[in-house]
Amino acid sequence: MSVSPAWLPAGLGPLTEVHALSKGASLFHLGQAVSRFYFVLSGELAAIRYMPNGAEAVMLTARTGEFFAEASLFLPTYTCEARAMTVCQVLSWPVQAFRDALASHPEAALAFTRTLAVNLRRQCSRVERLRLKSASDRVLHYLTCEAGPDGWCVLAGTQQNLATELALEPETLYRVLAQLEKTGRIERDIGQDIRRIRLLGRQGLECAL
Repeated sequence: MSVSPAWLPAGLGPLTEVHALSKGASLFHLGQAVSRFYFVLSGELAAIRYMPNGAEAVMLTARTGEFFAEASLFLPTYTCEARAMTVCQVLSWPVQAFRDALASHPEAALAFTRTLAVNLRRQCSRVERLRLKSASDRVLHYLTCEAGPDGWCVLAGTQQNLATELALEPETLYRVLAQLEKTGRIERDIGQDIRRIRLLGRQGLECAL
């Protein structure tokens, strides 16, 4: 299991709360007053917005070892719904206490800035990905950007969660993955306790930044 960042000021320790979420549970809702700041200890959270036609749009995601909804540190209310895409454990701290801790610990503030820069790059890649018209291009881009050091991209949730992340219909995603596997572009390791995919041969599309 992941742990909170080592650079967090010690004074935040006694203020830490742990939230256990089942898959599909909401952590907070659109318009709710901001009171706490969150870090994903394990699992995956998504920021969900509702479109005028009623469709859901995933604005951003945070996985094990990442902060969630960083903009909420400076907003009066949440601008999305936070939903657990998998079983999650989430840490939280009072927003004002977190801001005060960063203000009084420059090293922690710098480390947090580095964290935000990494997350910004990831979110830019996601925006870039959703602008791709081809479903296969979106899949290849995702596998390129989200792969770990060993080349494998571990799916935190189900393939239906991945379809939502890529703004594709589940049937379209299943068809694309099957075709990519058939043509030797990807390898899949899908078992009861693990779901992972990696590119084979030449790399996919380049990520943003």
